[in-house]
Amino acid sequence: MTTGVERLFDELGHFKRIGRRPVLMATSLCQFIFGVTVAFTGNYYLFVVMRFLLATVSSGYLVVVFVYVTEFTGIKVRTWTSMHVHAAFAVGIMVVALVGYLVRVWWIYQIILTLSTSPFLLYCWKFPETPFYLMAKGRYKEAQELLDTMAYINGLPPTLKVSDLQDGCDRTPLKDNKQAMEVEKRLSMLDMFGSLKMAGRSATCWAIWFIGSLGYYVFSLGSVNLGGNQYINLFLAGAVEVPSYLIGCFAMDRFGRKKTCAPALLLGGVACMLIIVVPQDVEVLAIVLSMTGKFAIAIAFGLIYLYTCELYPTIIRSLAVGSGSMMCRVGSVVAPFCVYLADIWIYLPQLIVGILAFIIGILTMFLPETLGEPLTSTLEEAEALGSKPNTKNTEVNALEMNQSIKA
Repeated sequence: MTTGVERLFDELGHFKRIGRRPVLMATSLCQFIFGVTVAFTGNYYLFVVMRFLLATVSSGYLVVVFVYVTEFTGIKVRTWTSMHVHAAFAVGIMVVALVGYLVRVWWIYQIILTLSTSPFLLYCWKFPETPFYLMAKGRYKEAQELLDTMAYINGLPPTLKVSDLQDGCDRTPLKDNKQAMEVEKRLSMLDMFGSLKMAGRSATCWAIWFIGSLGYYVFSLGSVNLGGNQYINLFLAGAVEVPSYLIGCFAMDRFGRKKTCAPALLLGGVACMLIIVVPQDVEVLAIVLSMTGKFAIAIAFGLIYLYTCELYPTIIRSLAVGSGSMMCRVGSVVAPFCVYLADIWIYLPQLIVGILAFIIGILTMFLPETLGEPLTSTLEEAEALGSKPNTKNTEVNALEMNQSIKA
Protein backbone atom coordinates (compact mmCIF):
# COMPACT_ATOMS: atom_id res chain seq x y z
CA MET A 1 0.00 0.00 0.00
CA THR A 2 2.87 2.34 0.82
CA THR A 3 4.33 1.48 -2.57
CA GLY A 4 1.21 2.74 -4.32
CA VAL A 5 1.16 6.07 -2.52
CA GLU A 6 4.89 6.50 -3.02
CA ARG A 7 4.35 5.87 -6.73
CA LEU A 8 1.61 8.51 -6.68
CA PHE A 9 4.06 10.96 -5.11
CA ASP A 10 6.47 10.41 -7.96
CA GLU A 11 3.75 10.71 -10.59
CA LEU A 12 2.63 14.05 -9.13
CA GLY A 13 6.19 15.32 -9.16
CA HIS A 14 6.60 14.25 -12.78
CA PHE A 15 3.32 15.12 -14.46
CA LYS A 16 2.77 18.38 -12.64
CA ARG A 17 6.33 19.26 -13.69
CA ILE A 18 7.00 21.22 -10.53
CA GLY A 19 10.67 20.29 -10.38
CA ARG A 20 13.04 18.55 -8.03
CA ARG A 21 13.44 21.45 -5.58
CA PRO A 22 9.73 21.92 -4.67
CA VAL A 23 9.24 18.17 -4.17
CA LEU A 24 12.38 18.07 -2.02
CA MET A 25 11.08 20.89 0.13
CA ALA A 26 7.57 19.41 0.40
CA THR A 27 8.75 15.95 1.41
CA SER A 28 11.17 17.42 3.96
CA LEU A 29 8.39 19.48 5.55
CA CYS A 30 6.00 16.52 5.58
CA GLN A 31 8.67 14.34 7.19
CA PHE A 32 8.98 16.82 10.03
CA ILE A 33 5.22 17.29 10.49
CA PHE A 34 4.32 13.60 10.38
CA GLY A 35 7.32 12.69 12.54
CA VAL A 36 6.27 15.04 15.32
CA THR A 37 2.60 14.06 14.99
CA VAL A 38 3.47 10.37 15.45
CA ALA A 39 5.01 11.14 18.84
CA PHE A 40 1.80 12.71 20.17
CA THR A 41 -0.80 10.33 18.78
CA GLY A 42 -2.88 8.80 21.55
CA ASN A 43 -4.90 6.56 19.26
CA TYR A 44 -3.55 3.39 17.69
CA TYR A 45 -5.29 3.85 14.34
CA LEU A 46 -4.12 7.46 14.08
CA PHE A 47 -0.62 6.26 14.91
CA VAL A 48 -0.74 3.73 12.07
CA VAL A 49 -1.97 6.37 9.61
CA MET A 50 0.76 8.83 10.61
CA ARG A 51 3.45 6.18 10.38
CA PHE A 52 2.14 5.20 6.96
CA LEU A 53 2.30 8.81 5.74
CA LEU A 54 5.76 9.27 7.27
CA ALA A 55 7.08 6.19 5.47
CA THR A 56 5.51 7.37 2.22
CA VAL A 57 7.08 10.85 2.18
CA SER A 58 10.41 9.44 3.39
CA SER A 59 10.55 7.01 0.46
CA GLY A 60 9.64 9.77 -1.99
CA TYR A 61 12.26 12.04 -0.41
CA LEU A 62 15.02 9.49 -0.99
CA VAL A 63 14.12 9.18 -4.68
CA VAL A 64 14.19 12.96 -5.22
CA VAL A 65 17.51 13.30 -3.38
CA PHE A 66 19.23 10.81 -5.69
CA VAL A 67 17.92 12.48 -8.83
CA TYR A 68 18.88 15.91 -7.47
CA VAL A 69 22.41 14.87 -6.55
CA THR A 70 22.97 13.09 -9.85
CA GLU A 71 21.86 16.05 -11.97
CA PHE A 72 24.01 18.49 -10.00
CA THR A 73 27.35 16.74 -10.29
CA GLY A 74 29.75 16.20 -13.14
CA ILE A 75 30.92 12.92 -14.63
CA LYS A 76 34.09 12.71 -12.56
CA VAL A 77 32.47 12.92 -9.13
CA ARG A 78 29.02 11.49 -9.85
CA THR A 79 29.84 8.05 -8.43
CA TRP A 80 31.17 9.30 -5.12
CA THR A 81 28.41 11.83 -4.53
CA SER A 82 25.78 9.18 -5.18
CA MET A 83 27.44 6.69 -2.83
CA HIS A 84 27.74 9.39 -0.16
CA VAL A 85 23.95 9.36 0.01
CA HIS A 86 24.03 5.61 0.60
CA ALA A 87 26.75 6.01 3.21
CA ALA A 88 24.64 8.63 4.97
CA PHE A 89 21.74 6.16 4.96
CA ALA A 90 23.97 3.55 6.62
CA VAL A 91 25.13 6.11 9.20
CA GLY A 92 21.46 6.89 9.83
CA ILE A 93 20.82 3.24 10.71
CA MET A 94 23.65 3.38 13.22
CA VAL A 95 22.28 6.60 14.72
CA VAL A 96 18.83 5.01 15.07
CA ALA A 97 20.39 2.09 16.96
CA LEU A 98 22.42 4.42 19.20
CA VAL A 99 19.46 6.69 20.04
CA GLY A 100 17.26 3.65 20.65
CA TYR A 101 19.83 2.25 23.07
CA LEU A 102 20.15 5.53 25.00
CA VAL A 103 16.47 6.60 24.94
CA ARG A 104 13.98 3.91 25.91
CA VAL A 105 10.83 6.10 25.89
CA TRP A 106 9.40 5.70 22.40
CA TRP A 107 7.82 9.13 21.94
CA ILE A 108 10.94 10.96 23.12
CA TYR A 109 12.95 8.74 20.80
CA GLN A 110 10.64 9.70 17.92
CA ILE A 111 10.94 13.44 18.63
CA ILE A 112 14.74 13.31 18.82
CA LEU A 113 14.98 11.57 15.44
CA THR A 114 12.49 14.00 13.89
CA LEU A 115 14.31 17.08 15.20
CA SER A 116 17.45 15.89 13.42
CA THR A 117 15.76 16.90 10.14
CA SER A 118 14.92 20.44 11.30
CA PRO A 119 18.24 22.09 10.29
CA PHE A 120 17.63 21.10 6.68
CA LEU A 121 14.25 22.85 6.71
CA LEU A 122 15.96 26.14 7.57
CA TYR A 123 18.04 26.28 4.39
CA CYS A 124 16.49 23.89 1.85
CA TRP A 125 14.51 26.80 0.36
CA LYS A 126 17.82 28.27 -0.86
CA PHE A 127 18.57 25.19 -2.96
CA PRO A 128 18.45 25.93 -6.71
CA GLU A 129 16.73 23.81 -9.30
CA THR A 130 19.02 21.45 -11.23
CA PRO A 131 20.46 22.76 -14.53
CA PHE A 132 19.40 19.64 -16.44
CA TYR A 133 15.80 20.08 -15.30
CA LEU A 134 15.80 23.77 -16.27
CA MET A 135 17.15 22.90 -19.71
CA ALA A 136 14.57 20.14 -20.18
CA LYS A 137 11.85 22.69 -19.41
CA GLY A 138 13.26 25.27 -21.79
CA ARG A 139 14.17 27.67 -18.99
CA TYR A 140 17.54 28.39 -20.55
CA LYS A 141 18.04 31.83 -19.02
CA GLU A 142 17.70 30.44 -15.50
CA ALA A 143 19.98 27.53 -16.39
CA GLN A 144 22.66 29.92 -17.68
CA GLU A 145 22.44 32.04 -14.52
CA LEU A 146 22.85 28.91 -12.42
CA LEU A 147 25.89 27.75 -14.43
CA ASP A 148 27.48 31.18 -14.03
CA THR A 149 26.83 31.08 -10.27
CA MET A 150 28.40 27.62 -9.99
CA ALA A 151 31.47 28.85 -11.89
CA TYR A 152 31.75 31.93 -9.66
CA ILE A 153 31.51 29.91 -6.43
CA ASN A 154 34.17 27.48 -7.64
CA GLY A 155 36.49 30.28 -8.75
CA LEU A 156 36.20 29.43 -12.44
CA PRO A 157 35.50 31.68 -15.42
CA PRO A 158 31.86 31.46 -16.64
CA THR A 159 32.79 29.90 -19.98
CA LEU A 160 30.24 27.09 -20.03
CA LYS A 161 27.11 28.00 -21.98
CA VAL A 162 23.75 26.27 -22.06
CA SER A 163 24.02 25.83 -25.80
CA ASP A 164 27.26 23.85 -25.26
CA LEU A 165 25.40 21.28 -23.20
CA GLN A 166 22.89 20.63 -25.95
CA ASP A 167 23.50 17.94 -28.51
CA GLY A 168 24.98 19.49 -31.62
CA CYS A 169 22.62 17.51 -33.85
CA ASP A 170 19.48 18.33 -31.92
CA ARG A 171 19.63 21.98 -30.98
CA THR A 172 16.27 23.65 -30.70
CA PRO A 173 15.99 27.44 -30.64
CA LEU A 174 16.27 28.76 -27.13
CA LYS A 175 13.14 30.82 -27.43
CA ASP A 176 10.99 28.35 -29.34
CA ASN A 177 10.55 25.16 -27.30
CA LYS A 178 6.76 25.00 -27.17
CA GLN A 179 6.62 21.87 -29.29
CA ALA A 180 9.15 20.09 -27.07
CA MET A 181 7.12 21.02 -24.01
CA GLU A 182 3.97 19.60 -25.58
CA VAL A 183 5.77 16.32 -26.29
CA GLU A 184 6.96 16.12 -22.69
CA LYS A 185 3.45 16.54 -21.34
CA ARG A 186 2.51 13.24 -22.97
CA LEU A 187 5.33 11.24 -21.41
CA SER A 188 4.47 8.47 -18.95
CA MET A 189 5.92 5.27 -17.54
CA LEU A 190 4.96 3.55 -20.82
CA ASP A 191 7.74 5.54 -22.50
CA MET A 192 10.23 3.44 -20.51
CA PHE A 193 8.99 0.54 -22.67
CA GLY A 194 8.66 2.50 -25.92
CA SER A 195 11.00 0.21 -27.86
CA LEU A 196 12.29 -3.34 -27.52
CA LYS A 197 15.69 -2.10 -26.35
CA MET A 198 14.20 0.26 -23.74
CA ALA A 199 11.72 -2.41 -22.60
CA GLY A 200 14.55 -4.87 -21.98
CA ARG A 201 16.57 -2.20 -20.20
CA SER A 202 13.65 -1.20 -17.97
CA ALA A 203 12.76 -4.80 -17.11
CA THR A 204 16.38 -5.55 -16.16
CA CYS A 205 16.64 -2.40 -14.05
CA TRP A 206 13.42 -3.27 -12.24
CA ALA A 207 14.76 -6.78 -11.60
CA ILE A 208 17.96 -5.37 -10.08
CA TRP A 209 15.94 -3.06 -7.84
CA PHE A 210 13.78 -6.00 -6.76
CA ILE A 211 16.58 -8.49 -6.02
CA GLY A 212 18.65 -5.80 -4.32
CA SER A 213 15.86 -5.06 -1.89
CA LEU A 214 14.83 -8.70 -1.49
CA GLY A 215 18.36 -9.86 -0.79
CA TYR A 216 19.11 -6.92 1.49
CA TYR A 217 16.09 -7.50 3.73
CA VAL A 218 16.27 -11.30 3.65
CA PHE A 219 19.79 -11.12 5.05
CA SER A 220 18.91 -8.28 7.44
CA LEU A 221 15.77 -9.92 8.82
CA GLY A 222 17.55 -13.25 9.07
CA SER A 223 20.30 -11.64 11.17
CA VAL A 224 17.98 -11.36 14.19
CA ASN A 225 18.39 -15.10 14.63
CA LEU A 226 22.03 -14.48 15.52
CA GLY A 227 21.00 -13.54 19.08
CA GLY A 228 22.76 -11.01 21.29
CA ASN A 229 21.88 -7.37 21.84
CA GLN A 230 19.38 -6.19 19.23
CA TYR A 231 20.71 -2.63 19.31
CA ILE A 232 24.27 -3.79 18.65
CA ASN A 233 23.04 -6.04 15.85
CA LEU A 234 21.24 -3.12 14.22
CA PHE A 235 24.30 -0.91 14.61
CA LEU A 236 26.51 -3.53 12.99
CA ALA A 237 23.97 -4.03 10.20
CA GLY A 238 24.49 -0.40 9.25
CA ALA A 239 28.25 -0.50 9.79
CA VAL A 240 28.90 -3.41 7.42
CA GLU A 241 27.31 -1.50 4.54
CA VAL A 242 29.92 1.27 4.58
CA PRO A 243 32.83 -0.82 3.20
CA SER A 244 30.60 -2.27 0.48
CA TYR A 245 29.82 1.25 -0.74
CA LEU A 246 33.50 2.25 -0.67
CA ILE A 247 34.57 -0.80 -2.65
CA GLY A 248 31.62 -0.28 -4.97
CA CYS A 249 32.77 3.30 -5.66
CA PHE A 250 36.29 2.25 -6.58
CA ALA A 251 35.01 -0.55 -8.81
CA MET A 252 32.40 1.63 -10.52
CA ASP A 253 34.95 4.30 -11.44
CA ARG A 254 37.64 1.85 -12.48
CA PHE A 255 35.71 -0.94 -14.22
CA GLY A 256 32.35 0.68 -14.97
CA ARG A 257 28.77 0.37 -13.73
CA LYS A 258 27.87 -2.80 -15.65
CA LYS A 259 31.14 -4.56 -14.87
CA THR A 260 30.60 -3.87 -11.17
CA CYS A 261 26.88 -4.62 -10.88
CA ALA A 262 26.86 -7.89 -12.84
CA PRO A 263 29.79 -9.56 -10.99
CA ALA A 264 28.38 -8.39 -7.65
CA LEU A 265 25.06 -10.07 -8.36
CA LEU A 266 26.77 -13.21 -9.65
CA LEU A 267 28.98 -13.36 -6.56
CA GLY A 268 25.97 -12.86 -4.29
CA GLY A 269 24.10 -15.61 -6.10
CA VAL A 270 26.97 -18.08 -5.91
CA ALA A 271 27.57 -17.31 -2.21
CA CYS A 272 23.90 -17.89 -1.40
CA MET A 273 23.79 -21.18 -3.27
CA LEU A 274 27.04 -22.41 -1.70
CA ILE A 275 25.45 -22.08 1.75
CA ILE A 276 23.31 -25.10 0.85
CA VAL A 277 26.29 -27.45 0.68
CA VAL A 278 27.85 -26.25 3.95
CA PRO A 279 27.47 -28.82 6.76
CA GLN A 280 25.19 -27.57 9.54
CA ASP A 281 27.91 -28.05 12.15
CA VAL A 282 30.20 -25.56 10.33
CA GLU A 283 28.35 -22.41 11.40
CA VAL A 284 31.28 -20.04 10.85
CA LEU A 285 31.52 -20.86 7.14
CA ALA A 286 27.75 -20.43 6.74
CA ILE A 287 27.93 -16.99 8.40
CA VAL A 288 30.89 -15.97 6.19
CA LEU A 289 29.03 -16.98 3.02
CA SER A 290 25.89 -15.23 4.23
CA MET A 291 27.79 -12.00 4.91
CA THR A 292 29.53 -12.33 1.54
CA GLY A 293 26.15 -12.59 -0.16
CA LYS A 294 24.84 -9.54 1.68
CA PHE A 295 28.04 -7.61 0.97
CA ALA A 296 27.86 -8.35 -2.78
CA ILE A 297 24.15 -7.58 -3.11
CA ALA A 298 24.63 -4.36 -1.14
CA ILE A 299 27.11 -3.22 -3.79
CA ALA A 300 24.56 -3.83 -6.56
CA PHE A 301 21.79 -2.26 -4.49
CA GLY A 302 23.84 0.88 -3.89
CA LEU A 303 24.89 1.08 -7.53
CA ILE A 304 21.46 0.77 -9.14
CA TYR A 305 20.29 4.22 -8.01
CA LEU A 306 23.07 5.97 -9.92
CA TYR A 307 22.98 3.48 -12.79
CA THR A 308 19.26 4.10 -13.33
CA CYS A 309 19.78 7.87 -13.33
CA GLU A 310 22.42 7.50 -16.04
CA LEU A 311 20.43 5.06 -18.18
CA TYR A 312 17.41 7.37 -18.62
CA PRO A 313 17.04 10.92 -19.96
CA THR A 314 16.16 13.99 -17.93
CA ILE A 315 12.52 14.04 -19.05
CA ILE A 316 11.76 10.66 -17.41
CA ARG A 317 14.69 10.26 -15.00
CA SER A 318 12.69 10.84 -11.81
CA LEU A 319 9.98 8.54 -13.20
CA ALA A 320 12.54 5.80 -13.86
CA VAL A 321 14.06 6.05 -10.38
CA GLY A 322 10.60 6.27 -8.82
CA SER A 323 9.33 3.18 -10.63
CA GLY A 324 12.53 1.35 -9.69
CA SER A 325 11.99 2.36 -6.09
CA MET A 326 8.48 0.94 -6.41
CA MET A 327 9.96 -2.45 -7.38
CA CYS A 328 12.35 -2.05 -4.48
CA ARG A 329 9.40 -1.74 -2.08
CA VAL A 330 7.83 -4.83 -3.64
CA GLY A 331 11.03 -6.69 -2.78
CA SER A 332 10.92 -5.42 0.80
CA VAL A 333 7.29 -6.57 1.11
CA VAL A 334 8.11 -10.05 -0.22
CA ALA A 335 11.24 -10.41 1.96
CA PRO A 336 9.52 -11.26 5.29
CA PHE A 337 7.46 -13.98 3.62
CA CYS A 338 10.62 -15.33 2.02
CA VAL A 339 12.30 -15.48 5.44
CA TYR A 340 9.36 -17.54 6.77
CA LEU A 341 10.17 -20.20 4.16
CA ALA A 342 13.04 -21.21 6.45
CA ASP A 343 10.42 -23.17 8.40
CA ILE A 344 10.12 -25.46 5.37
CA TRP A 345 13.86 -25.68 4.78
CA ILE A 346 16.43 -23.57 6.63
CA TYR A 347 18.31 -22.63 3.46
CA LEU A 348 15.31 -22.03 1.19
CA PRO A 349 15.39 -18.18 1.50
CA GLN A 350 19.08 -18.10 0.52
CA LEU A 351 18.44 -20.48 -2.36
CA ILE A 352 15.68 -18.27 -3.77
CA VAL A 353 17.78 -15.11 -3.45
CA GLY A 354 20.83 -16.88 -4.91
CA ILE A 355 19.06 -18.20 -8.01
CA LEU A 356 17.37 -14.86 -8.73
CA ALA A 357 20.57 -12.89 -8.16
CA PHE A 358 22.53 -15.16 -10.50
CA ILE A 359 19.94 -14.92 -13.30
CA ILE A 360 19.60 -11.14 -12.95
CA GLY A 361 23.39 -10.83 -12.89
CA ILE A 362 23.54 -12.47 -16.31
CA LEU A 363 20.81 -10.14 -17.65
CA THR A 364 22.72 -7.13 -16.32
CA MET A 365 25.58 -7.93 -18.68
CA PHE A 366 23.34 -6.84 -21.58
CA LEU A 367 22.86 -3.31 -20.21
CA PRO A 368 24.89 -0.46 -21.75
CA GLU A 369 27.88 1.00 -19.94
CA THR A 370 27.45 4.58 -18.71
CA LEU A 371 30.85 5.27 -17.15
CA GLY A 372 32.17 8.58 -18.47
CA GLU A 373 28.99 9.31 -20.41
CA PRO A 374 27.17 12.63 -19.94
CA LEU A 375 23.57 12.55 -18.77
CA THR A 376 21.13 12.23 -21.66
CA SER A 377 18.26 14.64 -22.23
CA THR A 378 16.05 12.84 -24.74
CA LEU A 379 14.74 9.31 -25.20
CA GLU A 380 16.67 8.99 -28.46
CA GLU A 381 19.96 9.80 -26.73
CA ALA A 382 19.20 7.35 -23.92
CA GLU A 383 18.32 4.56 -26.33
CA ALA A 384 21.56 5.14 -28.24
CA LEU A 385 23.69 4.49 -25.14
CA GLY A 386 26.15 1.69 -25.83
CA SER A 387 25.24 1.45 -29.52
CA LYS A 388 27.17 4.32 -31.07
CA PRO A 389 29.92 6.79 -30.16
CA ASN A 390 28.85 9.75 -28.09
CA THR A 391 28.17 12.81 -30.25
CA LYS A 392 28.56 15.33 -27.46
CA ASN A 393 31.57 17.59 -27.68
CA THR A 394 34.40 16.20 -25.56
CA GLU A 395 35.36 19.74 -24.59
CA VAL A 396 31.87 20.21 -23.14
CA ASN A 397 32.35 17.11 -20.98
CA ALA A 398 35.60 18.51 -19.63
CA LEU A 399 33.94 21.83 -18.88
CA GLU A 400 31.06 20.05 -17.12
CA MET A 401 33.53 18.24 -14.87
CA ASN A 402 35.47 21.39 -14.07
CA GLN A 403 32.31 23.32 -13.27
CA SER A 404 31.02 20.78 -10.78
CA ILE A 405 34.09 19.04 -9.37
CA LYS A 406 34.17 21.40 -6.37
CA ALA A 407 30.37 21.55 -5.95
